[in-house]
Amino acid sequence: MGEARTPLFAYVDESGNTGRNIFDTAQPDYYTAALVSRGDFDRNYGDKVRAIAGRVGATAIHANELGLGRLETIADDLLRLLHRAGATFFVSRVEKKYLLATKMFDTLFDSGENAAVPWHAYNLKPLKIIGAFKLAGVITDDIARDFWKCLLMPKEADARAALPPICEAIKARLDILPDARSRELLGQGLDWIIAHPECVQFATEQKLAKQGHFPNLVAFANLLEGLQSMSSRLNKKIASIIHDEQNEFGRTLSSWHGLFSNASPDVIEWAGERYSLQRAPGSLFVMKPDDQSAGIQMADVALWLYGQWLKGKDLPENCERLLLFILANGWHNDFSFKGVEHSLLNQFGEVMFGDMPEEKLEAGRALVKMSEERRVASMEQYEIDGLPPFMRTPPPGVATAGPAAPLAQG
Repeated sequence: MGEARTPLFAYVDESGNTGRNIFDTAQPDYYTAALVSRGDFDRNYGDKVRAIAGRVGATAIHANELGLGRLETIADDLLRLLHRAGATFFVSRVEKKYLLATKMFDTLFDSGENAAVPWHAYNLKPLKIIGAFKLAGVITDDIARDFWKCLLMPKEADARAALPPICEAIKARLDILPDARSRELLGQGLDWIIAHPECVQFATEQKLAKQGHFPNLVAFANLLEGLQSMSSRLNKKIASIIHDEQNEFGRTLSSWHGLFSNASPDVIEWAGERYSLQRAPGSLFVMKPDDQSAGIQMADVALWLYGQWLKGKDLPENCERLLLFILANGWHNDFSFKGVEHSLLNQFGEVMFGDMPEEKLEAGRALVKMSEERRVASMEQYEIDGLPPFMRTPPPGVATAGPAAPLAQG
């Protein structure tokens, strides 16, 4: 009975954090890892982790400092301890190039702001992801840097003025795309922003919201979603999330945790998807120096070994066994071109490539026709009232609740 009531504790570490500089070629990815334990891992196993660290002449376990040599000598001890604790792990990757592509697509082609974008092109998840992939295919490094700078500009007027030249540069490269429909869809959206940059709302964001564009905040949102999923499956409350101490982003992480943990539990139904914004309700968010948290040190080991494996390093036997345990007893969120493509094909591959009955094709054509009629009407209405689509009262029968989740947040 006691075990059944024991809540979950999550201990979080990160790697590859370059803040606003997402163009560092030495760190193209951002990683976060969490050790998830039933009960307080620091209290229950802190002394044992310190004792294991002492065997290699350390007071705490920092994998990068120990290196493969010294870590190998204690890897089996750590494995036995993690087995005993019933530990599980969460590992997340955010590919910074893919993050930028999704931010650009969400900013420029949100049909709630851009009246020239058809509703289905932004609100149906597979079409939205494909659109972001197509956009990524025409973005140059210079365009990417100009857009990222624009996205983070503190002054609204400066951001508005910078947007049309960026759209012009993208439009000039659309001929790279092999299919005419993609060129048409993206071109129409870009033309609208060139003519009406005021319709895009990103420029009004405050500093705290702008930090939410950074890879570590996107990964943190993915982490909270993963923890909530685990909590629901196990029917166990998340008591605390203990994060490696942060200087620059500590306030933002704490604010985001508060927003998600206190969000409404109501389920939103939108464009065939169901989701809730609430994550880890009632949990505490705590920051600790890693040398004061055995759990964070275990997350550090998981991250470091995972990184060595991704780099193609040959792991010694005990370290390899430890990594296999970590990967086998956890889950992985891969927010990258490769990872999202794999997920998209698993979920929608049959729809995209399988046989389609004629009645479904007809229904699809009808949806596209209706969407096009509403797109044209919305553009005409904007010229009258100056209101982007999301600010208008929709016609009868058109859903308004639960806007499409931004790509960069799942």
